[in-house]
Amino acid sequence: MFGFLKINQDAKRNEVQEEFVARVAGAAQDFVQAAGQTGAVLDYSPSSVHALDEALEAAHLGTLPLTPMQTVGAAAYLYEVGRRAHGGLYEVCDDEDPVVLVCGEPGTEVCFGAIAKIERRIRYGATEAIPPYFEQFTAALEAREARTIR
Repeated sequence: MFGFLKINQDAKRNEVQEEFVARVAGAAQDFVQAAGQTGAVLDYSPSSVHALDEALEAAHLGTLPLTPMQTVGAAAYLYEVGRRAHGGLYEVCDDEDPVVLVCGEPGTEVCFGAIAKIERRIRYGATEAIPPYFEQFTAALEAREARTIR
């Protein structure tokens, strides 16, 4: 009997995660379309983090106007780059980063926050560049170092 409940809870958890992935991917795609006017090639590869940063520089300079939802979409794009390259699960966090990506193995999980970082990148410019930030995430995963990157 208890096994049945556990299976249902696991199934429910998987459904919730699938819904998160679909929503994050949809928000990311909205940003990709908006950023298309800058000529940015956003293909969800880790190397596209540089193109993301260039699009965010355009937003910082005011040449790429983004709605608040498109700004969240930029964070969703960064999350999806990480998730597609390294796997992981989306989890609810706090007000600064309502959703985070958690990757790695138990005991060496890396919690990656992107929403507040994207907002800082747009507000403060190149001092908040995205490629070195993303490198912190990948380096922590490679080192199997439990970290929270925000």
